[in-house]
Amino acid sequence: LVASFNIVGTLTMIVNEKQREIAILKAMGATPGAIMRIFMLNGLVIGIVGTGIGVPLGYTFLWLIQNYWTFDASVYYISRIPVHILPLDVLLVATSAILISFAATFYPSWQAAKLDPVSALRYE
Repeated sequence: LVASFNIVGTLTMIVNEKQREIAILKAMGATPGAIMRIFMLNGLVIGIVGTGIGVPLGYTFLWLIQNYWTFDASVYYISRIPVHILPLDVLLVATSAILISFAATFYPSWQAAKLDPVSALRYE
């Protein structure tokens, strides 16, 4: 969820930086839907790569907690933190992360699609 705000901010900055290129694409006949798809694909790739990196890192971190992180049993009720990794949970979290990152692309891609090519290229 936090990463989705980062995706919105990043894609909004990309749209602002690429206004000239977007305007040229629109002047050459690109439809608003095509422009939206470009930026939505960009955000989807960010979400898939982030999830692809995050799942193995999370699994590694949980494995380290389970196997190496111990507590003094005389002070605490438990000596280890119980970790149970269920494949369905991993699948649900990964799918949710990708879907949320995809949903976060709608506003920046809509911004890019509604860009007026004449005003964007006026001072070029």
